[in-house]
Amino acid sequence: MTSKDEIAGLGPGTDRPRINTAVDLARQKLSPTEGFVLSRVDGRMNYEELCKVSSLGRDETLRILRDLKQARIILGPGEVAVGSSRKGSRTGYTPSAEATEGAGMSAPDQAAGTEAPGSPVAARPAAPIAGSAAGPRVQPAEPAPARAADRRTPIAIPLAPLERLDDGSEVAAGDLVDWPDASLELKARIVRLHRRLRKLSAWDLLGVGKDTDAATVRRAFGAASKELHPDRYFGKNLGSFKAKLASIFARLSEAAQEIERSRKDGR
Repeated sequence: MTSKDEIAGLGPGTDRPRINTAVDLARQKLSPTEGFVLSRVDGRMNYEELCKVSSLGRDETLRILRDLKQARIILGPGEVAVGSSRKGSRTGYTPSAEATEGAGMSAPDQAAGTEAPGSPVAARPAAPIAGSAAGPRVQPAEPAPARAADRRTPIAIPLAPLERLDDGSEVAAGDLVDWPDASLELKARIVRLHRRLRKLSAWDLLGVGKDTDAATVRRAFGAASKELHPDRYFGKNLGSFKAKLASIFARLSEAAQEIERSRKDGR
């Protein structure tokens, strides 16, 4: 094989990469384009063939494949499956407000963890901890006096289901291909919740106890609806996730009704 058959950072163009099964893809924060290329990696197509089936062009496809291989998300022939070196970094993609909220992350969290578009796949260094060797000791500021409005007892609203019920179980890469403009974390959480729907009680789904008052149940259902009502993503290309969201919301509605009946019956 001549040197021109070698692809820098990947090896022979005839090598057939495969997905590293030791990596939890839902925690890798892949961009939509990275997820698209990764979805084509099946262990049967070689690097040159992957470039041909990708709509991104050869140079961009190879760049993404190099990043994925450097992070050990894909493996070449004979390479051993070990954990990724990326550790859930975010690269090349800032999720929409919908994906950010659906994944249980605030906008500031996203801004702090998002790399500039086109940056290489690499873990972001942790921020220095006050008093550690990574940075100077910072004297904490005195807390501001609490205003009268701040002293009110906050109303407890249960976390929305996708974050609260996320069991972190493995999700196949093929289940995350649809809905390309959503984050992998959001899609993985929807898949996990959907397959557990009938195993969870009405109280577990809404995150309330059996002695919870009606107002709290309504707030819990409202929080769940805000996150999981299919109309939240109206106009999006959801693919298979449209049916999953519809099933989840239908089950949440059943759960709220079941809890209400239970309260009226005194159970």
